[in-house]
Amino acid sequence: MTPTPTPFPSVGATAVMEPISWDGIATVIAAILAAIVAVIGYSIQQAAARKERRAEIYSEALRTVEDYLEAPYLVRRRDGSASARQSITTHISDIQSRLSYYCALLDIHADPEIGAAYETLVSAARADAGKAMLEAWKGRPTRHDRGVSIASRHDRSRSDAARRAYIEAIRRRDA
Repeated sequence: MTPTPTPFPSVGATAVMEPISWDGIATVIAAILAAIVAVIGYSIQQAAARKERRAEIYSEALRTVEDYLEAPYLVRRRDGSASARQSITTHISDIQSRLSYYCALLDIHADPEIGAAYETLVSAARADAGKAMLEAWKGRPTRHDRGVSIASRHDRSRSDAARRAYIEAIRRRDA
């Protein structure tokens, strides 16, 4: 039986290193460049996803304020039944909860200027809509279709100014 040669040098023999070819160097460089491009692409994609998520949070926070500012119109259009009163107050309570949620969320995760601008917006909306809701609850319930159309808009001047400041803070800090 003949012994099979081994790919490793025997004990006491010296190993001969073959020189690295340009093809081998090019392959290593290509692999390193591919890894760098993959990492950069992943980082860019993740940054875009984070920015999109922040935009969604900012817009949902703003939507919650707008829902609150619409609450006086719900009160004015109520039909006077106990179920309508319960439904409206539950809806307003849910909005209040979302306002608090977004205040905390932006305070924790957003730039401090954006969080402060949102807090100011919420305070202005509570002042504007709160006053309008108080007046609406004092009014008579809607009994006929002609009472549903509300020609006059409640004063939202503080909320509108705070809304502009909130959006401007987002543009400045999150662009």
